[in-house]
Amino acid sequence: MKKIFLIGAFILSSALSIAENKIPTWSVQPKQGIVKGDYYKVEERFRQGHLGTLEVVKNNGKLVHVEFNELTRPNYYNRFYQNVSKRLSPYNFSMAEKAGVSWIEGVLVAENQMLSEQRLTGTFDTVAGASNSIQQSMVPLAEKLNTSMNKKSNSKYYSISEKFENGLTGFLKVIIENGKIVECRYDEIFADSKEEIKDKTSKEFYRQSKYWSIMYDEPSRIGFNVQMDALNDKVIKTQNLLDLTDLPATERSGNYKTSGFTRRNTAWDNYLKLAETLKTELDKDKVLKK
Repeated sequence: MKKIFLIGAFILSSALSIAENKIPTWSVQPKQGIVKGDYYKVEERFRQGHLGTLEVVKNNGKLVHVEFNELTRPNYYNRFYQNVSKRLSPYNFSMAEKAGVSWIEGVLVAENQMLSEQRLTGTFDTVAGASNSIQQSMVPLAEKLNTSMNKKSNSKYYSISEKFENGLTGFLKVIIENGKIVECRYDEIFADSKEEIKDKTSKEFYRQSKYWSIMYDEPSRIGFNVQMDALNDKVIKTQNLLDLTDLPATERSGNYKTSGFTRRNTAWDNYLKLAETLKTELDKDKVLKK
């Protein structure tokens, strides 16, 4: 049994049966290896203030990456979930407890359908847990973005993902506009199951990322999100992916009373490994201005 929603030029079929929709395994893992191409992005606040973002990458005329996310509204009734990524935070667990389906499960259905059928508009299957986000945010954003997909983009998307032995996946995304890096985002995503995570203190953060996990304690004693925001700012300023000078928790050890950290964040070594590989790709494609 299905409910049919008509929204503008879109017809959305919302299945009441999870099995009927063939929902993929609840996974927050990015595609392994390098993804690159022309970059298209649109974002807008919907539904009382949630910030919806849709990113699409096109390579040689083909859609190779579609990712939708929402940040919860700043005045969300539960302070714990204010301005939080629905995709990579504990929000999914909260939604699954209330609705029986996590938010990301429904989003994955729509994203996979867009990629497999190579289209951003039309009829899409949705799942109750994310139907509001898809109907009121993802679909309107896709319609808006679709109008510019045939135009040449001035932005390039490069990302690289690699699994590490300790149940973490490193993910680095670099956005380039007119030959300059305008965004450099690094995150480490915990495995989809507790069993894959070797560190006992980190098992509870499965299916979340370090950047967006609300309760994750960074061992180097400075917030992981703070460190990676500083990395983004520095790369934009210097246009150098490999220079970590003066970034927090990059030294071998520190005096907590004076420096705020106790030891080097192991994420920096993982980041450098991915950054070196991605830099080689950028240099090969000659997308950065000298």
